[in-house]
Amino acid sequence: MAANDAALVEQWRDLQGRYLKMSTELDRRLTAEHQIGLSEFEVLDLIAEIDVPGGPCRMKDLGSISPMTQSALSRIVDRLVKAGLVTRDFCAEDRRALLVQLTDKGRALHAEAAKTHRRLLRDHQPA
Repeated sequence: MAANDAALVEQWRDLQGRYLKMSTELDRRLTAEHQIGLSEFEVLDLIAEIDVPGGPCRMKDLGSISPMTQSALSRIVDRLVKAGLVTRDFCAEDRRALLVQLTDKGRALHAEAAKTHRRLLRDHQPA
């Protein structure tokens, strides 16, 4: 393997290792402290980020900023709906569009879980 390739592979493995370690820790802590997994938190976080006060976000918009597949995103939203953390409704103007919105319960859980998430990210920043 060429020296440049070896350096690229080493960088990739370092990045992958840090990501896997951090995502495992985030998932473990979010589950233990807030009874929500990392994937569910990430979707709540994205909805909160694009949530217009008093208005829902479109699933299409959520899908465009999420690294998840549309299928995975839909399954997670299904779980969040069942848990009472988000609502999902059809758009009155465009029945093809699905709208997702945090419930009060979802907003409260997100606010608390975000503190844990952000603290862990700060505590594990690379030197």
